Amino acid sequence: MTRRILPLLSLCALVAGVTACHSSKSTTPAGPTATTEVKTSAELPADGSTLKAEPAGAVSPINDQKMTSSVVVLTASPASLQFPTATAVTLQYRFQVFSAAGALLDNAVVSGTTYQVTTVLVPNTRHTWRVRPEVQGEGGPWSATASFISEDPAIINDPLTNGVTIGRQIGGRFIAGEGWQSLSLTDAIAWDVPQCITCKLEFDATNFGAQEGFHFQKDLKWVSMGDPNAFGDFNAFRNHPWKMHLVQRADYPTGVEIIWRNGGTDAGGRDPGDHRIKLTSSPIVFSSSRVYHFTIDWGIFGYSIAINGIPVLVDGWDHWYEVAPLRIELGCRPRAESFVGAIYRNIKLTKP
Repeated sequence: MTRRILPLLSLCALVAGVTACHSSKSTTPAGPTATTEVKTSAELPADGSTLKAEPAGAVSPINDQKMTSSVVVLTASPASLQFPTATAVTLQYRFQVFSAAGALLDNAVVSGTTYQVTTVLVPNTRHTWRVRPEVQGEGGPWSATASFISEDPAIINDPLTNGVTIGRQIGGRFIAGEGWQSLSLTDAIAWDVPQCITCKLEFDATNFGAQEGFHFQKDLKWVSMGDPNAFGDFNAFRNHPWKMHLVQRADYPTGVEIIWRNGGTDAGGRDPGDHRIKLTSSPIVFSSSRVYHFTIDWGIFGYSIAINGIPVLVDGWDHWYEVAPLRIELGCRPRAESFVGAIYRNIKLTKP
């Protein structure tokens, strides 16, 4: 009787070096087999792990690292078994990625310590991830949870509510939580970007009413675009064949205007030419207590400008807007026609 018990005790000692307690068996093992030792559920570790191993570590990305590409590669440090085994055991690694709300987005087992996320992630959003070692379906402890922020595909993403800008600030001031305020006719924030033939510019503006330029005897500009070299003085900008500015008329309470030149100055709108629309009235009533969301879309066939989702200015062209590089400027500093008192925020330039 004693001789039969001793071999069984030796077998149990070997098994304990590979797996912790589990009542099930792997039916199709991927590597060297090992018999598992049966434990009750009360004896399992709190994280549910069934493999006695030192955890893998989450190496990168971590600490809300901002991704600069839509391709996200997770990297872990290797795990190791807690006890040596007679037979070599190859560890696999399970990677899990979660949404900001905690939903499981990606769950994969790979043979190495790196994994490229296959799920399409929501842009500019915080995600978390973790990793653990596995052998034949038995899982070790999870790593500490790491985090990253997915890529923002925007060419410009400048909220201005945080007291700074990624553009070039000329005058004005920041108001905490509200944005950047233009305080004079020559205040501006400018961004220089590569050629943008098909793009969308969005921004919010508030603290201005109707006919703001009336007592200045000027038609004030919400935004201007064009060749950066043309922003040096009044005449250079006024006469340039690639200029664009979006205008609030001083002579009509709801009047708006767009001047958009796509390579020429012909006022008849031929291409290249000056695609100009002047409205003495529009469906937008301006009030300093409201926030207005501006959307400016342009592409190879023309442009469309909406305020608070209402189309206001639309025109087509045969020659697209191809200035390179492109300057985008809040206000219109070279003409001294920026709004005085207007507050801007949430500037975003994207490509479809």
